[in-house]
Amino acid sequence: MKNYLLIIFLIILSGCGGDPQNSNLELKNFIKPEFSSNQTSFNCNLVSGKTLNSVERFIPKFVNSFSKIDGSSEELFFLFPLLEEGQIDTKSFKLVFNHTDMFSLDRFQLTLETLSFDEIAECDGADNSNRVLSLTSQNILDSNVVVEILNCSYLSEFSYATLKLVLEQFTDALLKDNSPVDIFYAEAIDSIDQFEWTNIFLSLDSRKEFVDYWKSLEVSKEIQSRLLEQSICQPSKMYRRYKVV
Repeated sequence: MKNYLLIIFLIILSGCGGDPQNSNLELKNFIKPEFSSNQTSFNCNLVSGKTLNSVERFIPKFVNSFSKIDGSSEELFFLFPLLEEGQIDTKSFKLVFNHTDMFSLDRFQLTLETLSFDEIAECDGADNSNRVLSLTSQNILDSNVVVEILNCSYLSEFSYATLKLVLEQFTDALLKDNSPVDIFYAEAIDSIDQFEWTNIFLSLDSRKEFVDYWKSLEVSKEIQSRLLEQSICQPSKMYRRYKVV
């Protein structure tokens, strides 16, 4: 009987030990983000001779032509890069389309093609295809807002499964202040180590107030340290976002 119990004990130990990398791979199989939608973005540049007025005239045509399915969560945004002193880049922009499935994306691209959007702007193929998870619940729906985007990569042996506790600690700290910011985590569909972090603010002043507040918290240093241990991010990019649909 004692030998039998010893064998069971050794089996349990062997299951708990082993290569940490393999343990992380197993962890990724069980702890995954509960994504709420898909997001596809395109990098665009205005055709020579076209201006933002051309884009503004196009928008009502798109709204009238794109038949949004009842109950769907489809959304289209134009994101213009922010330059110094809050000015926007008027020659380039991003199209960001939130959708639930590939059928929605096909209808979106077909609408652009039918309305000859390529005569206004040259857009590359899908720049990013992400699955999106909302980390906050402010639901900032204003059309004219400021968006900050960070493109990041997990370091070796790290993933959402290892970052999840840090994200929960971060969102718990935000709940105490109820700051006017929406934050989204997104993973690239075609990559296992790429993710995107998006902050949405009502204005540049609102962003500054949030950053100053966050830096004043003791927990912010701990969270930043844990993020740096698990990932590396490129410098953030700022945009002025306008909602179309």
